Amino acid sequence: MLRTLLLAFSILSVTFSLAQADDEKDIIIQEKIQEFSFAIVKGENPVTITEKYSEKYKSTQPNTIINFSELYNDNETIDDVTIKVDDKKVKSVTPKYDYFSVENIFYSDARICYFDMPLQRNSIADITLIKTYKDPRYFTSVYFTEGYFTENKKLVFSIPKWLNIELKEFNFNGYKINKSQAYDAKTNSDIITYTAQDIPAFASESSAPGRSYVYPHILVMCKEADLGNSKHIFFKTLADQYKWYHQLVLNVNDDKSGLQQKAKELTAGITNDIDKIKTVFRWVQENIRYIAFEDGIAGFKPAKATDVLNKKYGDCKGMANLTKGLLESLGFDARLCWIGTNHIAYDYSTPSMAVDNHMICALIYKGKKYFLDATETNIALDEYAERIQGRQVLIENGDTYILERVPSVTPEQNLQVEKITLSFDGKENVKGNVSITYKGESRSDILNKIAATRKDNLQKSLVSFLSENNMKYEIDGLNTKELASTDSLLSLQYNFVNKGAASSFGKEIYFEPDYRKELNDFIIDTAKRKLDVVLPYKINLLTETSIAVPAGYKVAHLPASKTWKHSNAEISIQYLQKGNSIEYKKYIRIPDIVLRKNNFSEWNKMMKSLKEQYQEQIIFESIN
Repeated sequence: MLRTLLLAFSILSVTFSLAQADDEKDIIIQEKIQEFSFAIVKGENPVTITEKYSEKYKSTQPNTIINFSELYNDNETIDDVTIKVDDKKVKSVTPKYDYFSVENIFYSDARICYFDMPLQRNSIADITLIKTYKDPRYFTSVYFTEGYFTENKKLVFSIPKWLNIELKEFNFNGYKINKSQAYDAKTNSDIITYTAQDIPAFASESSAPGRSYVYPHILVMCKEADLGNSKHIFFKTLADQYKWYHQLVLNVNDDKSGLQQKAKELTAGITNDIDKIKTVFRWVQENIRYIAFEDGIAGFKPAKATDVLNKKYGDCKGMANLTKGLLESLGFDARLCWIGTNHIAYDYSTPSMAVDNHMICALIYKGKKYFLDATETNIALDEYAERIQGRQVLIENGDTYILERVPSVTPEQNLQVEKITLSFDGKENVKGNVSITYKGESRSDILNKIAATRKDNLQKSLVSFLSENNMKYEIDGLNTKELASTDSLLSLQYNFVNKGAASSFGKEIYFEPDYRKELNDFIIDTAKRKLDVVLPYKINLLTETSIAVPAGYKVAHLPASKTWKHSNAEISIQYLQKGNSIEYKKYIRIPDIVLRKNNFSEWNKMMKSLKEQYQEQIIFESIN
């Protein structure tokens, strides 16, 4: 990652100070009470959950608008909404019900109930809502945090004795949350009540951890219902969860002959097994368009592999199923896998549909497991995107399952090496040649960025990335043939002229040797930033530049070398003169992608020092 590293981090450093939660508290929630009760009903899903809540809003400004919304889907219904202001029903505001457009999701069964309500200063808006969950499997979590600052919140769970349920608490530290329990003899239920005070609103920040890592919430795990004559098991154990998932997979009937024909066509003339696997994996990555699709049970049930093959698009489940089907057609042991990306705080020790949000394919070959995620368009075989590294993965294995972890890799997987040889063309222009190699996610990232912006001119787009849109940095001799390679290493070579890269004053030439300046200005606004920062992936970057001393000049000043060590990063910049050339070497290694709040000051100190080092200049002095 070269241009992309600089681009990603320069964008991050700007958005950190912009994308913040609203601290003005123009609107506050004075009180919200959510009550959850469980009932036995007739039908395929014998247990339903009713949620009743009321929330009181108050404005501190003369004129404000409450933006109210409540999501639901095919497994949930909104049964009633009542709106009052100062204890009087509001007839002028009518709730609207519509499909909810989710970013980056082609189709979803998500729906939304919403309305905007004007509110005057010191008036109290009281909104009550009744919602039904048709299947306890889909009732996974309850958060204390709201879209507005909440002064008081109460959660009440009325759990009948016939229901086996676990309420698992997350991220309570640092919050004023109390829990109490009582028994209601009339309903034969345990009443569990949580009360909380002064809960800040959700913070809208870029590059933040998933909310399950950060905000106080309860993971609701419905395990088993005693219906009298029988027991209905939801997810009592991981085996129960796998059984439910696996049954969905069994109901997908694929056309084996169509898959076999395509697999043979793709691998015609290839005799090596690994090359066959690479070819199939790469073909799915390049030719099947990823489109997220979430629709009730289809949110967990894969599409037919043949449908994905014919339509040339699919979601993660469909793409995993197609990868599996093609590899199986060639005689390989390929299996579907369920996995939760690093956006989710849980693992499979807590059987719940909240644990996973993704599906990939596992290949077992000569005793080794390879995990193939075709939604990662440019990741190579046996390389893994940061979002699934180290994550537990549930692998289908007939009536049983295999629980593994995707390998965690070091930054060396993502090695990027740039070697530059340059010389002076006059006093202010420099010229030279560059050789860059990208590996792992550095390779994937640059290819994804180019694919997203190239339109019809790949060469022009790539030149723009490498020159960082600097018209004075002219590139020629760039060969783009290797971009389509299935190998994990991408190599680029080109020649360049950088006009005005140096400055001359009298007998001296001043030159900053680093054109890229990765991480420059990556300063975190500690006064505003509320959450940890999560970087896209581990970084391992090496730049080696050989600078020829201009003819008729000597080195009058060479900046000092410097090294920085941080809990997240190791950075070094070195200068060394060897005869009539200067060797400039930069090394950036980031093995931990999570920058934690308690390390922000230390990080900023390092970044400020790095910026100062980037501004250091080599000074050449005329010997005449």
